[in-house]
Amino acid sequence: MRAGGPNGLGAGSQGARRRYAAFALALAAALAGSPATSGADQAPAYPMDLATPSPAPASRGWISLALLTGSTQFDTGLADYQWNTTPRLGWGVSGLVGRGRFATGLELWRAGTTQAIGGLSADPEVHATSLELVGEARLVEYRRMRLWVRGHGGWLRLGYHPDQITIQPPGPVSPITVGLDPVDTWTGGGGLAVRRPFGSHWSVGLGLDARRFTIDTAHRSGSEIVYGRETFGDWSARCEVARTIGHR
Repeated sequence: MRAGGPNGLGAGSQGARRRYAAFALALAAALAGSPATSGADQAPAYPMDLATPSPAPASRGWISLALLTGSTQFDTGLADYQWNTTPRLGWGVSGLVGRGRFATGLELWRAGTTQAIGGLSADPEVHATSLELVGEARLVEYRRMRLWVRGHGGWLRLGYHPDQITIQPPGPVSPITVGLDPVDTWTGGGGLAVRRPFGSHWSVGLGLDARRFTIDTAHRSGSEIVYGRETFGDWSARCEVARTIGHR
């Protein structure tokens, strides 16, 4: 009897081992829930698990148009020049363009008072009209109430109505007409505003504002007229109703 060669019992045992190994791999793959495939051909069973989260969308821009009303009180130092410094009604409009917590835009505000002219005629009205560039930043939000800090600066005109007065000196002389020219100057200031959204595209708010401006002055000191340049201010308490396009 010849001894077993390479094609005898040894070859049959190697074939059986290969079959057992293939079966074990198939069983392991079945238990893992994926088909038995080679590493090069095997795809992830759950490709969504490997996906990276998409970045958060960028904050959208918005536009706000507001109607303003409230009262303005002028600096008590102006009382030395016969200005009435009690609070007076004011009104205005504003337009802002913003993104996220910041906004910029333009604001028009108009307020007024009266100035006595030494009892020589009726007190003319003084109209203070400002057009300013505004910048705002949202500080905090609580229960949809949003606190904004704001700064502004621009142009201020002090105009009179009527813009001339007639003075009748004592004695048989002709009356004198005096023109009251408007005063243009720069102004700047800041304040705080609290706003709350109302519906999808509206908001209401309250604000406090202060500003400073410098004008040329003249007053009598004894028998002389003293000329100078002084800085004054005003304070405004305002409420607003705004229409917003986008998410503010």
